[in-house]
Amino acid sequence: MAKRSGERGAAGAANQKRVRRYQHMRDGFKNPQKAFEISPGMKGFFATCTRGREKKSAAETIDLLESYAAQLYPGLEDEIAAEDGDEAAAPAAASGDIEAEIAREVAEMKATSKPRLFRYLQTTIECLIYIKCHRRIDPERLVQFIFADLAKTRQRKTRFTGRLIPAKVTTTSKLDAIVSGAKTVAAELLADDAEPSTFALVVNIRYCDDLKRDDVIPAVAAPLDAKHKVDLKNAKYTLVIEVFKSMATIGLVQGYNTLRRLNLQTLFDEPAVPAAAPAPDAATPGSND
Repeated sequence: MAKRSGERGAAGAANQKRVRRYQHMRDGFKNPQKAFEISPGMKGFFATCTRGREKKSAAETIDLLESYAAQLYPGLEDEIAAEDGDEAAAPAAASGDIEAEIAREVAEMKATSKPRLFRYLQTTIECLIYIKCHRRIDPERLVQFIFADLAKTRQRKTRFTGRLIPAKVTTTSKLDAIVSGAKTVAAELLADDAEPSTFALVVNIRYCDDLKRDDVIPAVAAPLDAKHKVDLKNAKYTLVIEVFKSMATIGLVQGYNTLRRLNLQTLFDEPAVPAAAPAPDAATPGSND
């Protein structure tokens, strides 16, 4: 009798364990924080934020981006909406085709809604967020525009967001992919007619044990070294590479140190940056802010 009771107890415990495991799996699928939504080919913005405030940081960052995008790209939303409207009219010729009719109705619904220029994507890493932007937006140009205005007006517009880095290219964390992406981002500096200048690299690696900064820096710097000079204190151009898990973002920034390493919080800790842009503070490439 005791043996049967023991067997039933063991079977019950095993069943409860299976139920807990199944529930844990279901919760994982339901929890959006578990979904890594970033993939190669995207472009947007990589940002750091206060721990536990990822969603709030994403919301205020999108508000910031939308506000300045409206100034830098006036009428862009209307242009995109018009393009979507043209696409909606295309399937109308095949009126007898059910699939074409459905496609037309879906396109019309999209055309009547406001285009989304920016979208928050999960990184599944605390304190890190990624904002995807529309293909018509240039992340580097928009970031330079934002920080130039903030440095001038001295108006703090975010509470939880720290560094805001342009992700002109998003690729895998493989070394050859990063080197290729860096060449794409720095294409103007690598052109035959490019004027000699100064550059620096900032490389941050998080949750990626297969990649080392000592491997990334010389591989990315090699093509630039042929024409430009490394300047860790006063570089005109800074190539910022952020590696997290299996992905990497790459962006080129002018006056990176002058703009407080693109940190929305520390940007206001120093006196206002004069229009003439004085020599930036010293910084070692690859250092975390």
